[in-house]
Amino acid sequence: MKRAALFVALATALSFLPAAAGADTGLRVVDRVMRVARARTVRLPFAADHVALYWVGHRDARVLVAFADGRLVDAGRDEPGANDHGRTFGAIIVAPRATRLRIVSNQPIAKLHVLAIADPLKVKIKHVLHKAPAPAPTVGHAARPPILSRAQWGADESLRYSNGKESWPPVFEPVHKLILHHTDTANNDPNPASTVRAIYYFHAITRGWGDIGYNFLIDASGRIYKGRNSHGADGNDTITGEDTRGYGVIGAHAKGYNAGSVGVSLLGTLDTQDATPAQKNALEDLLAWEADAHGIDPHGAAVYTSPIDGHQRTFPNIAGHRDVGDTDCPGGVFYASLPAVRDAVAARM
Repeated sequence: MKRAALFVALATALSFLPAAAGADTGLRVVDRVMRVARARTVRLPFAADHVALYWVGHRDARVLVAFADGRLVDAGRDEPGANDHGRTFGAIIVAPRATRLRIVSNQPIAKLHVLAIADPLKVKIKHVLHKAPAPAPTVGHAARPPILSRAQWGADESLRYSNGKESWPPVFEPVHKLILHHTDTANNDPNPASTVRAIYYFHAITRGWGDIGYNFLIDASGRIYKGRNSHGADGNDTITGEDTRGYGVIGAHAKGYNAGSVGVSLLGTLDTQDATPAQKNALEDLLAWEADAHGIDPHGAAVYTSPIDGHQRTFPNIAGHRDVGDTDCPGGVFYASLPAVRDAVAARM
């Protein structure tokens, strides 16, 4: 169905449920649930910086969001997870100061949620980037590139806890695979750190993963963000995402393949455009460091054996999410560039 035709459908009255979770997050959050026959107008109680849609069933539904400024955005798709329970999750959508939006679907959806997030935190990453210098390279080894800590991008660590206990304490496994993603969020993002914080809330609270799913994220300017928390017994987080043995923390980025892999996600939607040169350069530096540290052949395709249930599968050591899951991630144009990425990683090593 054409986009214009979707707006012809009748809207019905809204029915709202209260927001779930997060009084101590520093974010303003509301989660509203409604029935959408074809189209629906939603008024928000505050000016939102990001929204995300998710719904029960209808995995193949085409759902669009129209903003008051005339923008029409596809709801997208977030990473599939083990605890989706029949729900389909869209991606985080940048919605600068939106107070009203229009939901349009090509299929009736009986239970659709609109999650809206207002982010009061004003963290200017460019002002703290100099605090994360690259370490001196070890002779004969690829150096670790600069990585912004969770504190630097403004992670609210209270989101990792429920009733005083950590929801998903870190677990570590030897690293054998490097799996690449895109966040399916806006390109030319005016505030990527805010988007990382919104993804963090969405993954930790809405998705129920206890933390952000990715091990690292990279924005269009080439800044690398430390993702999932990796604190050890001393309670201190490690910038590397590893424990004292060099094992990597298990994330929540590739269902069935999280243990023993590092999930790196590029901010943006890379279906019809590639990652920026700065983004690619930072990615290749990060992958070269990881591959070198863990003895991973960037051109190889070794057998993956799950340490969780023992299932096996052969796929590239530097893989796209679509290599192990039913998804278009990390976007068609970027995925086509992976042979060149592997070449660049090998050259850096």
